[in-house]
Amino acid sequence: MQRFLLVALLALPNLASASEYSNAPPPGVERNSGTTFSHLLKETPQPIPQEKEFTRADPEKLQKWQEFSANYDSRMNKFEVALDSIVVGEDDIIRYAAAVTSKGSKVRNVSFEGIDCKTNQYRSYAYLSGNQWQNLNRPWEAIFKGKRNGYQYKLAKEFCWGDAPTTVENIVNSMTSNELPKIVR
Repeated sequence: MQRFLLVALLALPNLASASEYSNAPPPGVERNSGTTFSHLLKETPQPIPQEKEFTRADPEKLQKWQEFSANYDSRMNKFEVALDSIVVGEDDIIRYAAAVTSKGSKVRNVSFEGIDCKTNQYRSYAYLSGNQWQNLNRPWEAIFKGKRNGYQYKLAKEFCWGDAPTTVENIVNSMTSNELPKIVR
């Protein structure tokens, strides 16, 4: 009896997943109803962050650029963030100016972006042309570690504590410190 129970328990997950691959849905379940196991495992999109009004950093006043390393793939580019542009908005979205320069080139691409710690997403609002911001207003995108030249992942690690933004002071201290973080136990 115990063997039968053990075999039944081991077979239960296989029977449940097998129903997903049969042509006929189980009784009472409509096709594409979203009740299958694979549907539950699929990534669901994050909600769009609710933004409040904000002011873009004045490009002519950006003076404190801090270089940072983004990831291994980014070794062909130089990444910088304007420390004097970082602001935590009333909506808890951290906005900043970032610059990417290809190594061996003098072309410097500057953009104004935002990171939402709660949903782990970023958005590019504008790029710098001359001394004025030109609107981009791209949609919110998920932040991934492995994304090619995904420097937003590195910035999110510096800007966010869990799903909440840290203070501008903590961000600046972290970005300018040459010390490794101390682990407190």
